[in-house]
Amino acid sequence: MLPANGGKRLVGLTLVGTMLSAWVAGCVSEPPPVVIYETRRDSVWLKFDPEATGAGHSHPYSISQEQMAKVLRGVLVRNRDVVAGFGLFADDEASPAFSPQEVVMLSMYLSEALRKASPKDMATFYLTTGDPTRGRLITSGGLFVRDDKLYFILANSRTSPSSVQYENTYEFEARDEPLIPIAKKKFLIGFVPKEAWIPNSKVRGKDGYERYLDEAKLVIVDLPRLLAP
Repeated sequence: MLPANGGKRLVGLTLVGTMLSAWVAGCVSEPPPVVIYETRRDSVWLKFDPEATGAGHSHPYSISQEQMAKVLRGVLVRNRDVVAGFGLFADDEASPAFSPQEVVMLSMYLSEALRKASPKDMATFYLTTGDPTRGRLITSGGLFVRDDKLYFILANSRTSPSSVQYENTYEFEARDEPLIPIAKKKFLIGFVPKEAWIPNSKVRGKDGYERYLDEAKLVIVDLPRLLAP
């Protein structure tokens, strides 16, 4: 039998343990995103990147709005044939990932984000557009720089939140998780000019290269080659 004050002491120790566990859990949780730009429809955030191995990314990184616009104009999207697989990425089968208006807006805020980023941060974006027949469409992803290589992830490209393809049977909200594809097999991405597009196979397995869910939605850009005068 516990002494008269034993029950109170046990309860007190249990409460202290619970509070300590909550404190430890809070300490190891990811920090909240840093807002660079945000409206009810769109956002550009700096998010902690748990995949940033080693010394982390080459941040802060200075890139002008004009240079970032050149990157965004180079990203291409091609519908993926889910039966035949990837196939060959032909320029005439692809379309720009971003409209001219999106390029203007995103280039300003993404260049600012990279200038403010820490080595453990990734710049992320979330854009909402409307379609008369498909309703709300989501374009989202993220980017970071490692040793003058820009890693660009396009998780969603004008994708409906209610897209259903094998793994999804419910409407998915991607704003808090911009790197998660709503429908994994809908598309793949490429880049022009091809001279500045580094094949994933050339950096796979090296320090700084981490797989972000789907390599078909990741392009690696040689910034010095792309931005050379």
